Amino acid sequence: MKTTIDWLAFRCQDNPFKVLAALTPIWGTAGDLVTLQTGMSGKDGWLHGANLVLAGDVVLGRIDYGGESQRGWVRVNLSGTGCEWVQNWPAVVDLQNVLTQASIKRLDIALTTYNGEVTDLRILEAHQSGQFTAGGRPPVMTHIGSTDPRAGRTRYIGSRKSHKFLRCYEKGFELLKDMPRSQRDSVTDIGGHLVENIYRVELELKDVDKLIPWEAISGRDSIFASAYPFCAELLPNLPIWRMANLPDFKARASIDTAADNCRTSYGRTLRALLMVNRGDKAATLDMVLAAQPSDRLVESGALTIDY
Repeated sequence: MKTTIDWLAFRCQDNPFKVLAALTPIWGTAGDLVTLQTGMSGKDGWLHGANLVLAGDVVLGRIDYGGESQRGWVRVNLSGTGCEWVQNWPAVVDLQNVLTQASIKRLDIALTTYNGEVTDLRILEAHQSGQFTAGGRPPVMTHIGSTDPRAGRTRYIGSRKSHKFLRCYEKGFELLKDMPRSQRDSVTDIGGHLVENIYRVELELKDVDKLIPWEAISGRDSIFASAYPFCAELLPNLPIWRMANLPDFKARASIDTAADNCRTSYGRTLRALLMVNRGDKAATLDMVLAAQPSDRLVESGALTIDY
């Protein structure tokens, strides 16, 4: 693999300690040193939060859990640091079989070049020539720069709200950003590569309207190359992978969403009807089933796949 995973976010229906146990093998020899640092407030509507910590001080990610509105879902974020420590990526892919209803919410795939193959100017010229257009209008490009040439330049392509988004930045200068200015200006190379020659192109995928299969982790080179014509130029001659060609995953998402909505809106009523019918599920269904299935689910293709 020429690309790396720089962020992984997923959710599941398990408690945080089962999640920790499932994650332990992915870090190989360091797995037994990873613990949960609990007692934190949750984010984005979750009640509780906990850090995944290696050897007491290296934060690999966090778990958010709890809260009635979350209906038992637990959210896991593995940061770039957490992904760097992964020794067993097949074990990450296998989380879909270890955890309950585990699904990827966000996946960042990064390609880092070290010898000046990609530069800020090349990204600008590629955008101007339409190499980030994948059907429809060219995506908007946002530039972040500084009067300090060693502060590093970044270009964002597309919208953070869409299912794919691209970050392109001078990684060499980004690696130096936390150093004091007096020390930073004296550094000319990192690992034998000139600072200004180290560049990263990072693809962010989100399950906005499509599910991301776990196999995307093992097929990340092809996924990266398939995102934009420019990415295919960086990694040529790879099989094409398109999120649009995953109707089964989209249909499954429709079914899961419909089930969640039904449980939230009518779950208690259905439970009461089941009690009235003394646990007879067939009789309970006969009381509430409509004559025809949902038009929306039919149109999504949800009735055409196996579950």
